[in-house]
Amino acid sequence: MPAVSSCLIPAVFDRLTPLPDVDSDRSWVADLRKYLAKVPDPRHRRGVRHSIGSILAIAAAAVAAGARSFTAIGEWAADAPQHVLAMLGTRFDARAGRYVAPDEATVRRVANRVDGDLLDDVISAWLTEHDPAEPDPDTLPPAIAVDGKSLRGTFARTGGAGVHLLAAITHERATVVGQRQVPAGSSEITWFPRLLDTIDLTGRVVTADALHTTAAHARYLHSRGAYYVFTVKQNQQRLYSLLDTLPWHDIPTHVTENRGHGRTERRTTQLAPLGDFLDYPAIDFPHATNAFLIERYTTHHTSGKHTAHAALGITNTTGPWAHPAHISHYVRNHWHIENKLHWIRDVTYTEDASRTRTGTAPRVMATLRNLTTSALRHTGWTNIAAGLRHMTRDTTRPLTLLGIHP
Repeated sequence: MPAVSSCLIPAVFDRLTPLPDVDSDRSWVADLRKYLAKVPDPRHRRGVRHSIGSILAIAAAAVAAGARSFTAIGEWAADAPQHVLAMLGTRFDARAGRYVAPDEATVRRVANRVDGDLLDDVISAWLTEHDPAEPDPDTLPPAIAVDGKSLRGTFARTGGAGVHLLAAITHERATVVGQRQVPAGSSEITWFPRLLDTIDLTGRVVTADALHTTAAHARYLHSRGAYYVFTVKQNQQRLYSLLDTLPWHDIPTHVTENRGHGRTERRTTQLAPLGDFLDYPAIDFPHATNAFLIERYTTHHTSGKHTAHAALGITNTTGPWAHPAHISHYVRNHWHIENKLHWIRDVTYTEDASRTRTGTAPRVMATLRNLTTSALRHTGWTNIAAGLRHMTRDTTRPLTLLGIHP
């Protein structure tokens, strides 16, 4: 009778969940684990028991199931059944004869030290794989909105800067296609091109608020083959004054009216072509083709209150896309980044109430929330809170959402 081997390594290998063969298994292309495997482990190799891929996969699945904190992630992992832990690639303990999930402290330590830029890039790549949104010359060019958000819970009680994240999302499906952390002492303006360097902009429209209405940004987007639709406020005093002096009373008006959410809104949009061939004030802004004026008149049904708001802007769109209806569409949909991303993270995930502050952990949690909201929208969920409740009721649903299969 052969002696029993004292080495447990073969037994462990026999019980590890095999990773799919990238070349033979087409479903592996959609598997989030393939992308998370590209993130380097920041820990020293000695004493590592759980692979970084399995830790990040568990954190992603837990957040997709509604976990709002590292404590909740640890609890979800501890309660996960054996077949779920196997699918997530966790360590098999040969002595105990079961798969073992990393605890909350392990997940937190990894999140504190992981490369935030690389994690954002691999997750954005996975999301883009599911929502390529390639420009079609016969349809309206797809658009990307850029805006920043500060995580209020990261501001120290004694003052000082907190974590500020600059994100880019698609207008059509609110898919997060990029994110960067703006370091303390820097500004969104500096990180605008660094964020967009990671995204294919050819044939796309980029919308941003007045903070990013700069000549440098306009030249950058033109060099990338993109269009811009920028609003202009009095922070650009000279440009604002020139746009304000255009003969708007002589320019045709496009009108739309919408009812909903307890109010009626009437929007008028005017588009003024720019160029030396017109008797307009000379506006020296890189590659600008048109200026626009949008006026919004709102009536609140309950109170009867009337409000009015006007916004000036500038764009380099040309041809059939230089139309008041299209410009109004882009300006209105720019705020999807507030309504469909920042608001969801604040209200549904209570992000601003989180006290996570150490290292890259706040950013990692924001990235995983971006992943969940985008993935839910890919699968048809418009109510993210309802989607999370659906994920919570079955531990395998978050894995399916993330493309993780046995």
